[in-house]
Amino acid sequence: MYFGSRAIILKTSDLRETDKLVTIFSEQEGKLTAVARGIKKPNSSLRACVQPFCHSQLYFSRGRELDLITQGRLLDFYGNAREDLNRTLYCMYIMELLDKSLMDRVPLPRLYKAVLETLQTINQAEINPLVIRHFEMTLLIYLGYKPVLNQCVSCQRSDVQLNWFNLAEGGMICPFCSQNNHDEINISGEALALLKRLGNVPINTLDRIRASNTALNQMEIFLEKNLEYHLERKFNLKYTIKRLKPSG
Repeated sequence: MYFGSRAIILKTSDLRETDKLVTIFSEQEGKLTAVARGIKKPNSSLRACVQPFCHSQLYFSRGRELDLITQGRLLDFYGNAREDLNRTLYCMYIMELLDKSLMDRVPLPRLYKAVLETLQTINQAEINPLVIRHFEMTLLIYLGYKPVLNQCVSCQRSDVQLNWFNLAEGGMICPFCSQNNHDEINISGEALALLKRLGNVPINTLDRIRASNTALNQMEIFLEKNLEYHLERKFNLKYTIKRLKPSG
């Protein structure tokens, strides 16, 4: 049985002397891993379209254990992002997030569209930290972990000051319900307001939003902790990016 789908390449790994395993996020079938035979040969027609964070049209032959990529056509290489180390790392970080969070063979067409929009935005301009935070929030939402930010997750009160987020409960916690434990993250009013906006605005409006460095740092910590808590994974590229950030 043959099928085709647009696909975003998450990663590749060696299989045999000339073959590779290709992990992709496909528009039609979700995340899957397939074999690309002869991909290491210089004249392989598939080499260009199975590079990490490429967008390609791929065609498959259904296999008993693994599908086989039979043909491919490159749709977007995101060349500008590849010429800049910071943008390359952020694109690879997004691929790592998807690889470590998605279940096999679960189509998520709206998330697929969001990934394309994020890669296109990174490719078109210098990195805006809000673009990465927007994607992290979008991923949490589509995975079913949307944080409760408008009221206390415990007593549902919204008429009190909310400055703490409880990871275990998945929402803001009021002073009356707070246990002051390690599962709670402190969030300023500015960071909370920005987090609320992230879940409700299109990506092409992010350049109009202004945020202090303090709020940006709090948002980064908040989303990082939420992803690690719910997915029970660490994200290697994120720590690489942190190490390469200029100090001060």
